Amino acid sequence: MQTWQIVLIVIGVIAVVICAAVCGWLLVTAQQRKKGVLALEKVSGKLSRFAGIRSFKVLSDVTLKTGKKDTVTIDRVLITFNHVILFKVQSEYDTVYGDAKDPTWVSVRTDRKTNDTISKTVFDNPFREAQRANDAVRRLLTQHKLGKVQTEFYVVFGDPKVNLSIGRGMPVLNLKALGQLLSRSKYSEDGPVDVAEVAKLLSNG
Repeated sequence: MQTWQIVLIVIGVIAVVICAAVCGWLLVTAQQRKKGVLALEKVSGKLSRFAGIRSFKVLSDVTLKTGKKDTVTIDRVLITFNHVILFKVQSEYDTVYGDAKDPTWVSVRTDRKTNDTISKTVFDNPFREAQRANDAVRRLLTQHKLGKVQTEFYVVFGDPKVNLSIGRGMPVLNLKALGQLLSRSKYSEDGPVDVAEVAKLLSNG
């Protein structure tokens, strides 16, 4: 077998391996997207990287009481030296429409060429859930004489494909906007919050 034939075979094998790897990655990504795992991983990654180099804390799936029997669960909580920031993570990846007053929001997929609607998914207003969680955190902090700790809440659509058509001024972000939010200097400044104490308090609900 001549050298050029061997080279062609090697190139062919490499091409097949690369193609298989890309197809596998696309398949895994599609499966993660459908399960909502992709959005959580993207958001968690950003928060963990931000917190890790600053001695901050990120909590996952924090459940808090909103009444005698009712509870609310928030997906991620970032505790800094001066803020407790709550994140309700959404996995929708089409065009999302919603406003603060709407009981439900809708995710719409359209055909790129004709702009016809292919599918439409209605889901509960996540802003209300995040607001309930923030109210629960404020009550808990106040009960433990930590009412001066500042709290904020955001709804984050963590899938890179999402397109947001949301009411102005709402605390609703995509991944890029989340990165811009975390880059604000106020979140990295020193403050009175005992990160470990607040983390323990929220973890215990």
